[in-house]
Amino acid sequence: MEQIRGRLSLTQLFEHTPELSHYTYVVAFFMIIIGLLWGRFKAMHVFATVVMALILSGFMGIKHIYATAVNPSILTVMALIALTGILKKTLPFHRIIDLLGNSPKSVLIKSSLITATLSGFINNTPVVALLIPLLKSKAQEKGWNVGRFLMPLSFAAVAGGTITLIGTSTNLVLNGLMIENGIQGFAFWDFFLPGLSVTGAVILTTLLLAPFILNKSEDGAAAAAPSSRQYTTELKVIPGGSMDGKTVKTAGLRNLNELFLAEIFRDGNFISPVTPKERLQANDTLFFTGVLDEVNALLDLFSNGLKTVEEKFKVDARHDLIEVLVPNNSDLIGRPLKQTNFRARYDAVIVGVQREGQPIQGKIGRIALQAGDLLLLSAGINFTARNERETSLITINQHKRTSTSPKGRGQYFLPGLLVIVGGALFLHWSLLLSVGLMLLLGIACGITHAEKLKREFNLELYALLILSVAFGSAVVEGGHAHFFLKQITLPPDSSAGIVLLFLLTLLLTNFMTNVSAVAIAFPIAAAMMQHYQLGHLEVFLPVAFGASGSFLTPSSYQTHLMVMSPGNYANQDFLKLGLPVLVVYSAAALWVLL
Repeated sequence: MEQIRGRLSLTQLFEHTPELSHYTYVVAFFMIIIGLLWGRFKAMHVFATVVMALILSGFMGIKHIYATAVNPSILTVMALIALTGILKKTLPFHRIIDLLGNSPKSVLIKSSLITATLSGFINNTPVVALLIPLLKSKAQEKGWNVGRFLMPLSFAAVAGGTITLIGTSTNLVLNGLMIENGIQGFAFWDFFLPGLSVTGAVILTTLLLAPFILNKSEDGAAAAAPSSRQYTTELKVIPGGSMDGKTVKTAGLRNLNELFLAEIFRDGNFISPVTPKERLQANDTLFFTGVLDEVNALLDLFSNGLKTVEEKFKVDARHDLIEVLVPNNSDLIGRPLKQTNFRARYDAVIVGVQREGQPIQGKIGRIALQAGDLLLLSAGINFTARNERETSLITINQHKRTSTSPKGRGQYFLPGLLVIVGGALFLHWSLLLSVGLMLLLGIACGITHAEKLKREFNLELYALLILSVAFGSAVVEGGHAHFFLKQITLPPDSSAGIVLLFLLTLLLTNFMTNVSAVAIAFPIAAAMMQHYQLGHLEVFLPVAFGASGSFLTPSSYQTHLMVMSPGNYANQDFLKLGLPVLVVYSAAALWVLL
């Protein structure tokens, strides 16, 4: 009891010492910045540690957490992510390839415009994921190097997200922070004209500079194709041979050097992943992925058990290998694969790993994954469901065995979607209500179901949004940001102050997540709005556009990591093209906003 009284007294002391509270929040503020820039911890863990410390010490009330958890803008972000999962299955993305044209210039222009337009209304991550294989296919067909197109694709996706309020989660999170703190929120089209301006500037810059900066030889086009295309081979089990009737393990096919048994084709069905106990049968087709020389060595060793069907195997003709990307927030990073329980977790086996466009040789189980690694998986029937429940992998190229085109009631989804969009535009339905109706429509049309939507709920992202928004709200409500700004000398001209705010947010977003950059910049922006007596758009639109200016590094945005390996880019490639794009983006944004 005495201990409880002691803690209560300490809390009361803190509450009655405003200056101590101000300085504590300033320290917490910089601790968050340092933790995020350090890069060793996830953003969610950084915010969780600081917020928990503030709550336990009495500097922050739990009410901020409760209020943020039911914030309509935060809930809208989560609902939009789920909605995107439905849209990517129903919209005819596969037809985009027919619109791209037959010249490199046409493909570059049209793919950028299509991506920017779509990114203004749906999450840009699946947009890029869906377009990567289409551009790879087009490049391989024409003998072009796909690296000429993928970085501009990612840059267009980032810029396109600035066109509308829902184009990026950054805008919605900032909007939620503003409303929660009694500041007028954004209207849906507040972003349109400045967003259209910066998007046009970014696309024009990439069109002019990309052919020179990304001027990779067309001879390298084959190298840009998936590595599995080069070293995946199919072999057949000889009837009555040494392999016929043996298990995979007893046949000696388990621990091969730089070679992996990816799957078995038998009686019209694929068996994948292949377990050690799987018994081989006559005329089974075995698909091996690895170094081609090792396949030849395998044939020499088991010449009476296996025979070659064809020397090389075209991956794009198959329907079972899946390429996934390791994002920068994956919990697989830094851990040897043998410690991740990968097969049981995902119902899949890793048959190849690429890093910066180069296959990683050696035992896959010993590889410690890094952000941006591209994995080639042989997946079982449960992979899609399990991967959708996780946040550690992003599918960028999947060859489905069956069509996902809407059937039966599914044909009514798109017309129903248009009705809801009309209601939102003309009847002024709230964004959360509109998105909710779209999700219910998806369930009613049989395109999705409640259990799938539950799996699509990203708990880690939700926690990050709650913690970061709650911290920002606490900083503003307590006047801590205003106190901090009083200790420094702001420019007397409001335009100069806004430029500095924009540049600060821009710097932060290139070295941490966009949401984190917004959470840090918001309290400063709120204090500056009061200091300069400005309107909400004059201050917070620059924050939104600053937080969306992620062009300098592959790790600054998810889609950059997605295109890095397929495009065979190095870190300096992003700097070479990203720096002039960032300069033009910043100039266009400030010119329009000021």
